[in-house]
This record gives sequence, C-alpha cells and structure tokens, in this order.
Amino acid sequence: MKPLLIILFVLISFCKSAFCQCNGCQSLCSKRYNEVSYLTTHNAYNSEEDGFKLPNQKWNITTQLKAGVRALMIDVYAESGQLEVYHGFKILGSKPFVDILKEIKVFMDENENEVVTIILECYASFDLIKDCFEKSGLSKYLYTKTVNEEWETLEQMIINNTRLVVLSDKNDAKTGQEWYHYIWDYAVETHYSNNKKEDLSSDFNRGSDSLEIKDLFILNHFLTTSVTGVGRPKKSKEINANPYFIERVKEFQLETGKFPNFITVDFYELGNCLEVVDMINSKILTCP
Repeated sequence: MKPLLIILFVLISFCKSAFCQCNGCQSLCSKRYNEVSYLTTHNAYNSEEDGFKLPNQKWNITTQLKAGVRALMIDVYAESGQLEVYHGFKILGSKPFVDILKEIKVFMDENENEVVTIILECYASFDLIKDCFEKSGLSKYLYTKTVNEEWETLEQMIINNTRLVVLSDKNDAKTGQEWYHYIWDYAVETHYSNNKKEDLSSDFNRGSDSLEIKDLFILNHFLTTSVTGVGRPKKSKEINANPYFIERVKEFQLETGKFPNFITVDFYELGNCLEVVDMINSKILTCP
C-alpha cells in the first residue's frame, strides 16, 4: 500500500508542477492563445547588448525571454543563400538567423510551460526559413493551425509541446507547411510609423481587410525617428509608463472592441510594460 501512495504522490506532484502555470499564470492555462496578451519586442534582435548600433532594445533576446517577453518581432534577410537579421542596414549590426533561433530553443528547452511567438518581417524564401528552423532544433515545438480552426488553449499547447507560434508577412508556404502562418490571415495591427506621442491611435493598418474573421490584434506602442526608424529611449520611457500606457490599452479596447494580443514596444525594461500585460491578462489579480 505504501509504495502505491508514494507513486500517487509523485504523480500528483508532477501534474501540479507541470501544469500549474502557463506563461507564468495558472489562470491563463484555460485561455485560448488568442485570448491572451503577450509582451512583444519590436525589432527584438536589434539590441545594444548584442552590439547593434541604433538599437530598439537594450537587452538581447535571451535576456528578454527571461524577463517575461513572449513575442519577438524579427526582420530576416537572405544574404548569398544565408539568412541574417538586421535593421535596414547590415553595417549597423547583424546576426545569423539560425543563431537567434538557437537562443529561443535554449529558453524553450529550459521553460516547458512557456508559449512563445515569433513574428517575421521576411525578405527570404520559405525554404530558407524552414532550413534554419530545422538546423536550430526548434521545429519540434512548432504549432500548426488553419484559418478556420480555433486556437488551442495554452495548456493544450503545453501538453502537446507545440508551444511556438510563427507568424510571417510573407505568404509563400505550401500545403503541408501550415505552421508558417501568414500573419495577415490572422491578425490586424495599429499603425507602426509613429514619431511622436500624438501619432499613436487605435486606427487599424495592415490586415484590416476581412476584419470580422481576424482574432489576433497587434497594438504597436513604440515611437521611432521619422527617417531611420531608430528607437527612442526617452520617448519609450514616457509612453511605456503608467497611467498613460494602460489608459491607451483601455482606449484601444473601447474604440475597437478588440482584445490586444501583442503589445509591441521598444526598450521593454523602461516604464511598466510587464505590469500592463499582467493587468490585461488579469494576472496581477489571480497569481502570486
């Protein structure tokens, strides 16, 4: 009898530790992917920590993920058959795309209850993208759905170990390659070319066609210089801080009636970015 009780205790302990939290919160486990908000870094790779000039982020992707960022915007270019990430001009800094994916894999290997999203601005073919995912080892985590299917809950994605969602603005995947989701089949965004605080609005930009069937929404919340698109730390600190930040989210929801899934920021460590996402998910009220 005693061995049986020990086995039961171990099983119960395993279940509790495995699924008591999803993206850091138990209450998110029962929510579908499109019912959750994710802190998202604009030009996530373009960091001061990795030596990029004119960065949009201070810390690199590994640091971002450890801090609570769960969606990463990445620009990827084909260079002589190899994929590189950089912002506008390679001279300002670049990195092999496969190395970025390997960083993400390390985090996902070490954090089995976390769901991560990659949003690609893509200047490369699907075949090259697919090759990098395979080389990095991330392919085993890929989540697949079609436009007409419901998103799974975070708990289902964690149990199935399909915890990585890939969205791309290039629509060149074929039948059998549905993990490579064309983002504008699923999502709508607010305008991203904002230079001053007054430019921020709830007006939709890309993806606004067939709005009624889109169930993912990107709230772009960053200010860049008008010519180069360079991140602005002082302005980021201002708009990333509450109460302004959370009031803008409330205004977006009131004006559009939509739930903001991807809260996209520069310099995520400035202001109250994590707090805002927690408030949207009601995490601050339900989790220790």
